[in-house]
Amino acid sequence: MPQRAAAVHQAVSGTSRLITLRFLLENPGATRTHLVEETGLTPSTARVTLRELETLGYIVADIEGENRNGRSVRYSARRDVLTDDLTAFVAWMLR
Repeated sequence: MPQRAAAVHQAVSGTSRLITLRFLLENPGATRTHLVEETGLTPSTARVTLRELETLGYIVADIEGENRNGRSVRYSARRDVLTDDLTAFVAWMLR
């Protein structure tokens, strides 16, 4: 499986990651607090999930990693990257 196809498979194979991606696609610029309030994810699950999705490249934060302490970070989904990788995954599946 190509690397980016594997990454998107990982992103959408977990319920919390899938919920988070869908929420951020509909609510760009949302904070972790907003995500928790609207989806029912626990704060710790949201924190881990956001970190995973950011590492995979599917979301971006408006504040860089080391500068986040005590600040309200806003997250947005990278629709273009997600679309490209989902297309690669489907192409790999249907080849």
